[in-house]
Amino acid sequence: MLRCMTTIDCLEMAALIDNRQPLDLIDVRTEQEFRSFHIRGARSFPLRELLAAKLLQGRKREATEPLYIICNNRVRASLAAGMLTGAGCRQPVVVDGGMETWVREGLSVVFKRPFWDFPLARFCCELIELFRRPALVTYESRRVA
Repeated sequence: MLRCMTTIDCLEMAALIDNRQPLDLIDVRTEQEFRSFHIRGARSFPLRELLAAKLLQGRKREATEPLYIICNNRVRASLAAGMLTGAGCRQPVVVDGGMETWVREGLSVVFKRPFWDFPLARFCCELIELFRRPALVTYESRRVA
């Protein structure tokens, strides 16, 4: 049976968290990625170590409740959703855009050290800001008659 993957937008997910909705959120990035920064309340289940059946048995919420899954961009979360569906998860929901979009939207994260201490993250955020700013200098070409 072919099923479509269910997704949720980062802003919708943030609204659920802000409204203190009880939910299960797992982060399938590596342990190191999770420790550097993550969403408050998320639990770490790295994809490489994910035992879907064990995770589902240990859930505190009802099996009919959504199980939200996030990774860095969406790829690993989609793979985890497939594994969890195969193990009997009835409602896996992938957070669309993952942590990249979450951070880009300025949504709240818990971090071990200042986020800007991570060179790649700093570079990406500076690059995004560069494109958001109006040009400081504009060049006009002179036409020679």
